[in-house]
Amino acid sequence: MKVSVIIPTYNRAYILPEAVESVLRQTYSNFELIIVDDGSTDETAHVVSKFSDFRIRFVQRAKNGGVAAAKNTGLEVAGGEFIATLDSDDLWRPEKLELQARFLDEHPHVGGVFSDLEWIRGTQHVGSMLSAYPVFTRLLRDSLRQGVSVFSQHALYVCLLEEMPVKLQASTLRRDCVKKIGVFEESWRSGEDWEFVLRFARQNALGYLDRALAVQRTMADSTLGRHQKLDAVFLMERFIQEKQQLRGDPEALAAVRRGIAHHAKELGSQCLDEGDRVSAVKAYWRGFYESLDVKLLARAVATPLPRSAWAVAKRLRRASVL
Repeated sequence: MKVSVIIPTYNRAYILPEAVESVLRQTYSNFELIIVDDGSTDETAHVVSKFSDFRIRFVQRAKNGGVAAAKNTGLEVAGGEFIATLDSDDLWRPEKLELQARFLDEHPHVGGVFSDLEWIRGTQHVGSMLSAYPVFTRLLRDSLRQGVSVFSQHALYVCLLEEMPVKLQASTLRRDCVKKIGVFEESWRSGEDWEFVLRFARQNALGYLDRALAVQRTMADSTLGRHQKLDAVFLMERFIQEKQQLRGDPEALAAVRRGIAHHAKELGSQCLDEGDRVSAVKAYWRGFYESLDVKLLARAVATPLPRSAWAVAKRLRRASVL
């Protein structure tokens, strides 16, 4: 098979068939579909057994190990030249594989290709998810030609130090390039895609097709929703490690500091939502130390104060602006 499609799933029998059908409806047919059941306790196996397509391979893990472990299981058995992953609650447009496989055939020097995607959460619908990423939007403005861009390794890597426009459910990667960078980090329960793509972009150029070829659906049981705090912890530490490796690249260093500041704010907000002001202050101080973002310093100082002091500070700030 030319493409190995991997769908990791855990207790998603209620929605998994929609993801599977979106793969089977592809206009490009030269693929294998590897469904990795990560220790589900629902009717996942029964749901998959209803599909009779010879291209489907069903792999069951004995116990739940997390989405990263499930993806790695899929990589172990994948035999295609290209790798594409799809979360079990997301969808592909019918032409997704055809357009991306063709692009990779026509651009042998790039390690992978990604596209825009739609976003759905309840009644909310956004037609272009990547238009909400300002750094990527600026990068795309300078490179897009007839709906196609090829980003150098450095350009996209610097972007990824601040934002995550490369969504794996909207991507297709060369298997040889994936093998060179290693597997998904299994200690991460969420955020593993960003860490993986960051490593991938450090070594490979990527192409981009300016079309929404996938649909990301945010469900009540989504991994990100259940692990937001842990996600911010892992990403801030990972970006601090990335900063420590940067030498002689002021553009990347400035970008990674902005990325650290973003994750510190996210972590502090998660701690405050849990009523843990001490941990929030620690997150803001650490973020300030690593990024030199003075807004984090202000947050660290203000967080221990009573809410009434915050209100006074806000009024004084507004008055100074006026």
